[in-house]
Amino acid sequence: MAASIQAAAAGLSFIAPASQPPCNSSQGSNASRQSVGGPVKSHFFGSARALGNVGSSKHLTPATAGANPIVSASFFEKLGKLFTDAPEDQEQVMGVFEFNEGDRNSPFVVKNNAKLPVLCIGDFVPYSNKVYDCTGKKYLGISSGLCTVVEHHYESGGDLYETVMSHYMGSYGHLSCQGPYKTYGDTEMVVTGGTGIFKGARGYVKCHNIAGPLKLLYTYYLTGIPKLPSELTQTPAVLDEEKKTVNSTVASQKVKA
Repeated sequence: MAASIQAAAAGLSFIAPASQPPCNSSQGSNASRQSVGGPVKSHFFGSARALGNVGSSKHLTPATAGANPIVSASFFEKLGKLFTDAPEDQEQVMGVFEFNEGDRNSPFVVKNNAKLPVLCIGDFVPYSNKVYDCTGKKYLGISSGLCTVVEHHYESGGDLYETVMSHYMGSYGHLSCQGPYKTYGDTEMVVTGGTGIFKGARGYVKCHNIAGPLKLLYTYYLTGIPKLPSELTQTPAVLDEEKKTVNSTVASQKVKA
């Protein structure tokens, strides 16, 4: 019996005191794992283990048994500030115009079969246009995108594309999107991310053809970001003009009837 106890005691290892660190770091970490029952390389996990065994002092290691508290008050202050400063998950609407003014050698069509009179699936159309604010007057930056032809729409003579694009808006940052675009109607794309004031943006964007693909209105519906500047969230003038045009057309039709 005495021989068995001595053999068992010989297999035990103990944590070295803080004043006498082990000569070999790997041996020290192995000893810690054997005595505590798990890895203690991280002070966080060491503290968590000590909290779980607070009822028994034999489980406290020198790293957690000192006079300093296991979790300082500043930790909770920083944690609370993190949630206080987080942006509200409230949807914000922003409109920008994209104009092809013919000065950027855009778009550039890459056809797989030059003999076909129309675009067909697999053709590429990289492009870059100018981006303006919701008034259509203040220059913000440029767009950059790559369209892959999905199908040619014979009834309208237009095309349907799968598009990956970004709007670069100077010091504001940029927004990236992906989804369908068609020259013969309006579409919606998903917002895949952003930078600057748009960092962390989620949502979608509606693409409205004013005179597509030469004049486009993109209306973003964004969440997950701080409040946007007021100059970016005004109602685009083109929408007011279109409403007036529609109302006048309806009124004239009623008069004729």
